[in-house]
Amino acid sequence: MKPFIRILLLVMPLLAGTMLRGQQFTNYTTADGLPSNNVNGVAIDANNVKWFATQEGVARFNDATWTTYTTVNGLIDNYINCIAVDINNVVWVGTDYGISKFDGTTWTSYTHANGLIDDMVNFIAGAPDGSIWIGTTVGLSRLSGITWTNYTTANGLPANLISYIKADGTGNVWIGTWLGGLSKFNGTTFTNFTTADSLPDNNVTAIALGANNTKWIGTYYGVSVFNSQDQWVATYRQADGLYNNFIHDMAMDPRGTMWFALYDIYVQDAGLTMKNSTGWTSYSGVNGLPNTPLKRVAVDTANNIWLATGAGVSMLEDVAEAVSEPARAGIRVYPNPAATELRLDGLPVPGRVVLTTVDGKTVLNHPLSRGSNILPLDGLAPGIYLLRCTTEEGVSYRKIVVR
Repeated sequence: MKPFIRILLLVMPLLAGTMLRGQQFTNYTTADGLPSNNVNGVAIDANNVKWFATQEGVARFNDATWTTYTTVNGLIDNYINCIAVDINNVVWVGTDYGISKFDGTTWTSYTHANGLIDDMVNFIAGAPDGSIWIGTTVGLSRLSGITWTNYTTANGLPANLISYIKADGTGNVWIGTWLGGLSKFNGTTFTNFTTADSLPDNNVTAIALGANNTKWIGTYYGVSVFNSQDQWVATYRQADGLYNNFIHDMAMDPRGTMWFALYDIYVQDAGLTMKNSTGWTSYSGVNGLPNTPLKRVAVDTANNIWLATGAGVSMLEDVAEAVSEPARAGIRVYPNPAATELRLDGLPVPGRVVLTTVDGKTVLNHPLSRGSNILPLDGLAPGIYLLRCTTEEGVSYRKIVVR
């Protein structure tokens, strides 16, 4: 038995690598509707619509149709540095010439003349109280209603070059800076954290909130975790499971899985790492991820991972769902997204497939034969559908995107 266990332990990592290569990214470029392949940011609104900051305007994607907004529509500038959606589902973008907001109908812009501390905006974040926080090259601005408040090192910030902002659910705003480390603002006082407090580096590139109000602080030398009492509890680097140490962004999904977007600027190597209760998993070019700077990451309401990259937008479909989908039984469903037809290969026995809209309307009900099947999708409107495959061996589900 012991020799068998040794062999199993040796083979399991190889099997894991094979399973990992089976996970594929869906990549979107200008050929699909993006205004530019250089994407600086991603935000997801309350309706699960994806918004992207590009060098040629703002892109909106509802999983079927791309829409572009530029200065022609009211943007202050087409080169967008960052993007965010606030608690009221208003979209905010930052540029080198100020900020613009979109309420679904109209773009409205603000500059230094309106109260913004500086027009060169690096980051925007909304807070639970409805206020908007704007990070610039010379300090921090807060817009609450029509009232502007500005903060600099004179008020307690450790540095004026703001790199990241995250508001937690307890009234604190966390601010990442270049050279100055991390700062927490409780509405009155700034409390600062540096390498002396176990940060990997004083250049903060990302901030994410975890379970039980933990704070994950990303840098180009790894990531540190602080507990609910703001005390350091852990540091993770490549040796611990990260693809590399160069954190560009982080996000936690509803299951508690943390996602890290990484790009080593020296050797130009990109990777996406996930950390959950069972360990670490990384994705790279062998899985279809473009080897280009991964700038921002976001999780949609279907637990799909969206990446803003230097070569367009990449999406990794919900990994947990993929494990329990038809592929688990040896059934392949492709392509996804699909256009004119969908293939189901590897059915061990005959069955039936039903395709429904997200609100439950059946649009396709088709028998399946053993082996391979082709399902025509002519006449289906672009959007997300739920595929249910039923055989005597059980029922499997999968989300399908029709372009």
